[in-house]
Amino acid sequence: MEENLAYDLRQKYAEIVGVHLERVTQSRINKDYPAYFNALEDLFTVVKHKFKKKRKEDEIIGEVKKKKVKKKTDLERYNELRTEAINNANKYRLVYLGQTEKPDEIAKLENSFRSIEMFLFEVMDNSKMFGSTGYNEGM
Repeated sequence: MEENLAYDLRQKYAEIVGVHLERVTQSRINKDYPAYFNALEDLFTVVKHKFKKKRKEDEIIGEVKKKKVKKKTDLERYNELRTEAINNANKYRLVYLGQTEKPDEIAKLENSFRSIEMFLFEVMDNSKMFGSTGYNEGM
């Protein structure tokens, strides 16, 4: 009974994530930036529990003037990307609202939204939410 319940919950979660991914995709395709941002925020809400909560204190990702640089947590990285997207939405408000079509401004706004989307996909992939190759290979 418990196995069936766990399976049912995983199936329902996969369905919920799928619906959110479709909303993100449709909003991006339609260039509906307010809906795109909201869909990304909703997807974040659904997958946030997959974020790594602690950074590896010993891990060095680079050196700047002989200072050790610590790797950021997933939540810190997401918050940086989110802040950048919000700043761009405010800076390019007319693009965000669909009232102008300046290509350079559209590119800057879209890049910030796509960065969030790609980051969320990376977190989901690292959490093996898309499955792994070793399980039921060939199906």
